[in-house]
Amino acid sequence: MTQHLFRPRIMICEDEPVIAMDIAAVVESCGCEAVGPFASAREAIASLKRQPVQAAILDIDLSDGASTPLARALRVAGVRMIVLSGLDVNSPPPEFAGVEWLTKPADERRLRDFCAAAIVTSALGASGYARPPEPAMPPAL
Repeated sequence: MTQHLFRPRIMICEDEPVIAMDIAAVVESCGCEAVGPFASAREAIASLKRQPVQAAILDIDLSDGASTPLARALRVAGVRMIVLSGLDVNSPPPEFAGVEWLTKPADERRLRDFCAAAIVTSALGASGYARPPEPAMPPAL
C-alpha cells in the first residue's frame, strides 16, 4: 500500500538571493514545498491571498521595508513563523511576539526542526488524528 504524505507549503521571505536559495534547498530537502522566495512583503502578502501556506520563514528587512505587515497577515491566517535575520533584537516588534528568532547565518539544524514541526502540525487535524491525503486532481464530474 502506498502512503500519501502531505507536503506543507513553507513561504520563504528573503531579499538576498543566495540566502533564499539556501533556505529553499533546506525546506525542499525536508520534504516540504518551498513557496517563493519573496523579496518583498508586498509580493508575499499577494501570494498568501492566492494560496495558503502552513509555515513561513521571514527576514525582518525585505526590499520594501520591514516585514511586519506580512507578519500581521500571517498571524491572521494562523500561519506558524520563524524569523531568520541579520538583526539581533532583544525586544522584537509586537507582530513577532512569541516567534522564534534566529540570526544569520542560518542554523540548518534549527530550520530542519522547524520544517519537521510544520510537517507534523500540517498532517494532524484538530483531533490529533492523521488527516486524509489531499487529492492530486479534483474528482471527475
